[in-house]
Amino acid sequence: MDWNKIPVAGYVFFAIFLLVSLIHLIFCFYENEKWRKITKCLTTGSLFIALVIAIPAHPLPYIGLFLGLLGDFFLLKKHKVWPFALGLISFLAGHVVYIAEIFLLTGELSWGYIVSFVFYLVIFPIAFYNLIHRLIHQRHLAFGGTLYAAVISSALLMTIFSLANGASEYMVLVLLGYIAFIISDTMLALTLFKRNIKRRDFFIMSTYLLAQGLIAVGFCFYLLFA
Repeated sequence: MDWNKIPVAGYVFFAIFLLVSLIHLIFCFYENEKWRKITKCLTTGSLFIALVIAIPAHPLPYIGLFLGLLGDFFLLKKHKVWPFALGLISFLAGHVVYIAEIFLLTGELSWGYIVSFVFYLVIFPIAFYNLIHRLIHQRHLAFGGTLYAAVISSALLMTIFSLANGASEYMVLVLLGYIAFIISDTMLALTLFKRNIKRRDFFIMSTYLLAQGLIAVGFCFYLLFA
């Protein structure tokens, strides 16, 4: 790999992302709400800048990350309905953008993959709406949560299809990122609507930051080195 393809500033902002993430997780661990909120958006914000510098000609990954940054901002007030809904919409839009990038990197898929993907998107909401509604008692939020779950799980499915179709091994990083994303979002939903736990934000943000980092690095390496 030619590491010189990434400008020095890209490495600097990725290092800032790692440092700020560590600081943020310390505040999460000690449940320092003031500084947890102050540092939260600085994490994905620095990763966003790192991607813009590293792959300026490929905007979809950093557009998806920017939408995640908006989601982080809205979820600072996740216990209120409208900020939570706006955060959900922002993250959903970000995953749609990520899926679009995965499609572009995958190349031509057989009809079997495409039909399976569309079938999954249709069947998932039908199969899981009642389950999610029991967790999220508000009907509109439950509908949005079901749609979000369908999109994020289909992104995971798409990465699997991409690897099966012969995509670069860097797509494995995106796959691992989506596994971490689903774990993080599951913990967020359960602790928000079912039962809170001590140091909740530490566990949620640990997996979330790992997810965003893996997805960003996966796309970056794929576009530059594959």
